[in-house]
Amino acid sequence: MRLKAALLACSLALPAVADPRPPDGTRALKAVPARSTADVAPGLGSMVAEQIRVRANSLRKRGDYQAALDAYQSEMTITGETADCWKHIGWTQRALRRFADAEASLRRATELDPADREAQDDLESLHMSRGLRLDARMGGTEPGTSKQAYEGELTYGGFNRLELHAGGGWTDNIFYDSVKGYANAYWFYSQDSYLRGDFTLRHYNYTGANRPTPDSNAYDVVPRVSLEGSHWISPRIRAGLEYQLFAPDFFYDHSTRIVNHKVTGEVEARLGGGFTAGITAAVLRDPDPAATQILGRPVPGAPAGTVCPAAGQPACAAATSVVFRTEFLVGGSLSYETDVWGIGLKYIPNRDLDSGFDWSIISSLDVRPMEKLSFNFQWVYDRYSNSAGPAFAGQSGNIWWATVRYQLTRPLAVGGGVKWVQNPSPADVTGTATRNDPTFLLNVEYRTVFF
Repeated sequence: MRLKAALLACSLALPAVADPRPPDGTRALKAVPARSTADVAPGLGSMVAEQIRVRANSLRKRGDYQAALDAYQSEMTITGETADCWKHIGWTQRALRRFADAEASLRRATELDPADREAQDDLESLHMSRGLRLDARMGGTEPGTSKQAYEGELTYGGFNRLELHAGGGWTDNIFYDSVKGYANAYWFYSQDSYLRGDFTLRHYNYTGANRPTPDSNAYDVVPRVSLEGSHWISPRIRAGLEYQLFAPDFFYDHSTRIVNHKVTGEVEARLGGGFTAGITAAVLRDPDPAATQILGRPVPGAPAGTVCPAAGQPACAAATSVVFRTEFLVGGSLSYETDVWGIGLKYIPNRDLDSGFDWSIISSLDVRPMEKLSFNFQWVYDRYSNSAGPAFAGQSGNIWWATVRYQLTRPLAVGGGVKWVQNPSPADVTGTATRNDPTFLLNVEYRTVFF
């Protein structure tokens, strides 16, 4: 009876015996003294430690990771350092996106027990999944209308709550090509909610024997800064907001630089049973091509074929005068997801925010028949607006996309597929045929062990 009373008292006093140092960070965890159960009381300390472990495991399974981490720390104030407890701490820190701390904890587990194969495998898996990763892509990363594209990206996720991306690429859009470079960072302030900052620099090229003259409002160099926040309000509701600032100059007037703004907001709700619904809204402020005048270029409404050998000629702009417009959209989405397949559907009016499309439908199907193998199929249907010009007004366009990805080895995955574009736009610079052509896709993903 006395033993039971003592055990109850020790259990109730558990917070008092916990390490008083803050649980955040591996340095605090590594300072746990290496005490044995005998330092508390023979047998009694072991029983208390077992109770703490049961509670910690239960908290971790329920997703209360911070409370579980505190409980594992309390366990080691009684048992001293053990490989098994460090391993559980590493798992919990990984769930909290504290990957640097998780790496140190799992490494400590392997030091204490070199024979613990599970800890070694988990440490290697962490290095593989969060270490430096290289992606090389040909053909593009989404179903757009580009003719060809080459891109490369480096990703590193070995920090606590921080993920870094940097890359660049070249894209051929038939009437122009562009080169871009970018860098962005995600900071996860909670398990799945984050803030993202991005800087992108893009340069457009319209020169060369196969390039027609670009329109008067064509951009030259476009730096862009964006800030995004995504927050889970509850386990079922997520809200996101992104602000983008563009500061392009014009191809025909490098001395004039303007500032465009775009704001995008979305709300996503998990409806249960695998279903998710979303609403997206966006607004863009940029130059109105029907009213903007560019130095030395034909003014809006000038007769077709007007040539401006010099500024101030009839029907030619004597100075750059930018008139801004505001475009907006409101769209919706619905998706269904299971362990082995998922399907999604989006309806987006004016999706490019330039009045070129009346509306678009974007559908997708993902199939994962096995852990190493996955398929992705997408179909984009665009309905052109009357503002798109006589060749496009009332017409429709289709983009079909099909890819397969296979994990060859733990560090190496390869993918391939095809994108097929069918729309009224010219297939080449001669303008004698419309688009009805494929672009082949290739992706190589290599995960290093650099952590």
